[in-house]
Amino acid sequence: MLLCQITDLHITRPGMLACGRVDTARALRNAIATINRWTPRPDAVIATGDLIDTPHLSEYEVLRACLADLEIPLYLGVGNHDHREGLRDAFPEHAYLHTNDTFVQYRADLGPLTVLTLDTQDPPSAGGHLCEARLAWLDAQLHACEGRPTIIAMHHPPFDTGIEFMDGYGLSAAGRAGFAQVVSQHRHIERVICGHLHRSIHASVEGAPGIMASTCVSTAHQITLGLAAGAPGSVTLEPPGFAMHLWQPGAGVRTHLAYVGPHAGPFSFDGEPR
Repeated sequence: MLLCQITDLHITRPGMLACGRVDTARALRNAIATINRWTPRPDAVIATGDLIDTPHLSEYEVLRACLADLEIPLYLGVGNHDHREGLRDAFPEHAYLHTNDTFVQYRADLGPLTVLTLDTQDPPSAGGHLCEARLAWLDAQLHACEGRPTIIAMHHPPFDTGIEFMDGYGLSAAGRAGFAQVVSQHRHIERVICGHLHRSIHASVEGAPGIMASTCVSTAHQITLGLAAGAPGSVTLEPPGFAMHLWQPGAGVRTHLAYVGPHAGPFSFDGEPR
């Protein structure tokens, strides 16, 4: 089973550039073209939030037009830049978006795997939160899929990353504590996949050390890797990409970072084109 994760698309209105310099719609189209060519083809694509940028609702029209080129089943989640109702209105045919009246969270059974998409949005804050209702839903769903390998998809990661200014916009302390309390009671969780950081970071869930969580690079621009105390927040035009989560019986989930070109290769170890 191969799941592709895209995140932090930050689609803008036509003629607008994210952060004053990034054509995010063009970047997404490039990522989709790469994913469509991938061998073996992913079984599904999961988008872990910040699908649009401002949120100006017309951005969902651009997002929909970009995603129309994707040839693989798609599952959408929300981040702090998103608008729940705007997303539902833009994708009425995605029935899973309409299974919860308040939050954009749902269960998707994909072959032998279950994916639980969790809504961490906490408007108007850029940070995230998980209230008692969302945590109760997660716990009930985890009980319901007991025995099936399960991936939890959410926007804000349940750990500090060391990038100080982004950790200031992270999942709330109460949300992290509640999340850890729930997931620590379930042994069939294979991975927690997140967005928000525009970087590939891996850590155990705070309070549930047996469970691994990861963030993913953006399909467009990345957050600068500033690990010094007080480092200013900024973005960098490091290569865009996505994650490939490979699950196999007995081996669990292995995560691979894939880049969107252009880049040369592949070549043999003798330098010949492959």
